[in-house]
Amino acid sequence: MEAIQIKKCVVIPTYWGPADGSEEIVFDHPTPLNSKGTLARLLNNLLEFEEIKRGEIPVRIVGIANRKDLRDKVEDLLESYLEGYSNKMELKLCSYSWLNNLKNKLDEKGIHSFFPIEPDSYSQIRNLCLLAALETKSDIGIFLDDDELLTDKNYFDKSEEGMYSIAEDNGTILGKAGYYKEDKQDFSKFWELKWWPKTAVFNETFERLIREKPRFKATMVALGGNMVISKDVMKSVCFDPYVNRGEDMDYVFNARMFGYRFYFDPELFIEHYPPEKKTPDWKKAREDIYRFLYLREKYRGHLQSEKVQKIAFEEFLPYPGVFMQDDLEDRIIEHSRMMAMRYLSENDKEAFSACMENAKIPFLYKKNADIISDFLKTTNSWREITQNI
Repeated sequence: MEAIQIKKCVVIPTYWGPADGSEEIVFDHPTPLNSKGTLARLLNNLLEFEEIKRGEIPVRIVGIANRKDLRDKVEDLLESYLEGYSNKMELKLCSYSWLNNLKNKLDEKGIHSFFPIEPDSYSQIRNLCLLAALETKSDIGIFLDDDELLTDKNYFDKSEEGMYSIAEDNGTILGKAGYYKEDKQDFSKFWELKWWPKTAVFNETFERLIREKPRFKATMVALGGNMVISKDVMKSVCFDPYVNRGEDMDYVFNARMFGYRFYFDPELFIEHYPPEKKTPDWKKAREDIYRFLYLREKYRGHLQSEKVQKIAFEEFLPYPGVFMQDDLEDRIIEHSRMMAMRYLSENDKEAFSACMENAKIPFLYKKNADIISDFLKTTNSWREITQNI
């Protein structure tokens, strides 16, 4: 029987901002405009693969600025940046001009709902990555980040292995998640271990997925910089625009609600070399607080909806399920208090005050009673977009 030929593409988002660090949209580590960043390193790495050099796997760069007044400047910079690679691979920049052209085409067809693809959050930018992949008419999109390297020379072969086949649990593999090889973060900070063991349970989850059999096993976790998604899923499921942290894992949840199952592949890995983050601990904690409150409400909401498939809570354990339980408010308050005490011991009164603001969030957070209905409306808009591009 002749093997099925699966057409692949690679999509890489890249984030840029001013050298002074000012921002309108918060990204983890945008590349300063006065530096080369890590994108060139990854592009040079991709040129080590014959499939890339032969143009068999098109590469799409989704270029984003963290300030609206810098959009044109970032796009011009990236056009120049990529010139030296355009004759070495099948390469295209998908930035603001590309997006405006796309919107104009949709306008002509009477489609004016662009909410899921406004480049204002990680989720919306990930949606642009899906559109860039669909534009290539590929069967699967391979999603990387610009601070990574592919060190497995069989990476692209492995990326398609199992795709469209039936897994041992009788599910069809229409999405895969790999993992990062990187230095493990230190999670021995005493103010995190009891109430906010995020890194500890994150590592435990991935270590279990890597260790256990079979090779392809259903997962509720994924990393946005090493995902493989079929065109079927990309056309039908979007990233939730209201999620700006953990959007990759939320996408797996979204897919499952519509009957698409992601599988973890322990043979699919990349090496991750992220620049040092300058975000203070209290700010990262605040982002996670909103993230987990939203995720918990979304999970509870999906149990009440007749329009989506249900997922057992146990599938979210240990991560992110630890932060989806009834004690989440206690965890937020105690974690914020302990972090505040640390800042106070360092005489950092501003950060202490910010931690106290974090502790207030459970009391002020407004739940969305129609969270699933809202996401279903967004999904309908998304499907209208993908059917008409």
